[in-house]
Amino acid sequence: MNTKQLKHTIAILIIVLLVCISCAKKKDYSDIENLLNQWAYAIKNLNYSEYSRLEAYPKDANTFTTMYQQYYISNIKIVEVDTTLHNGTDNDGKPYEFKNVKFIASLYNRQTGRQEQIVNGDVKLIRYSSGPKKDKGWLLSNRTFIYQE
Repeated sequence: MNTKQLKHTIAILIIVLLVCISCAKKKDYSDIENLLNQWAYAIKNLNYSEYSRLEAYPKDANTFTTMYQQYYISNIKIVEVDTTLHNGTDNDGKPYEFKNVKFIASLYNRQTGRQEQIVNGDVKLIRYSSGPKKDKGWLLSNRTFIYQE
């Protein structure tokens, strides 16, 4: 193989590699991000009915108001989603499948409207396979915020 053929072969390999990389399947978390943003919007507006619609086990209205009276989150970005679904049962023995989601978000002071910090978040999304919550789709459960110092 002469130098010209070698350069031509390398150029073709580079083009094929670039095409393969650019066509690689990208992860689409838009459905999860949409769900989390609906939840965050409900918290921002202290809209208990919307919040409770999205939660698997919503807190009562007074606890909800107390929990979110000073701060709310916004600008949620998904960091990681479980690649496999897990199985579980709730306290009543009803089966569901779940996946864990890690995200980052901005924490805003409700009085000033200013961003205070970035928080890391974990949430367990559950989907019931039977019962009255079966048609609700993914619901939020076990959410945790980790504040950065």
